[in-house]
Amino acid sequence: MDKEINGWIEMNYKRLHSNACRITSHKEKGYDILHQCLMEFLSYPDEKKERIFKQGKLENYITMCVNIQYKSVSSPYHRIHRKQGMKEDEYMDWKHDIEDNEYSLYNIKCDCIFNNISQLHFYYRALLEKKFLEGYTYQMLHEHYRISKNSLIKDIKVGIEMLKQKCEIR
Repeated sequence: MDKEINGWIEMNYKRLHSNACRITSHKEKGYDILHQCLMEFLSYPDEKKERIFKQGKLENYITMCVNIQYKSVSSPYHRIHRKQGMKEDEYMDWKHDIEDNEYSLYNIKCDCIFNNISQLHFYYRALLEKKFLEGYTYQMLHEHYRISKNSLIKDIKVGIEMLKQKCEIR
């Protein structure tokens, strides 16, 4: 039975990874959480694995596992991976080290960001300016605005996505 399950996983790996990427919105995070869920599934007793596989629910089961692991604050994945990203100085995913050959592209993106930040809704503009221009930490933002850290993180990410769309940054 394990050979059949492993064969099914190999055949459907790209689709499973695609599902994980849709949930995490990030390719590398998709790999991490998918592998964690697959390892968890493969460690189950043979009867449970066989039941899930024979009912044709393996893809749904793995996708549900990814969703729960990614979104639950008490999951092992959250404690190991996501909580690190929510620490005081979370960096934007799209910001990268400036290399000599990328310097002019970086300047163009910075100009676009500074020009478009003023066009954001005042709430997102205020959060992004405090966080990235004035160097506020999430704790400082929480104390200043009396907004939960989780909401701040979510809203800052929304503001960043708006800027990415306006500046066509991928």
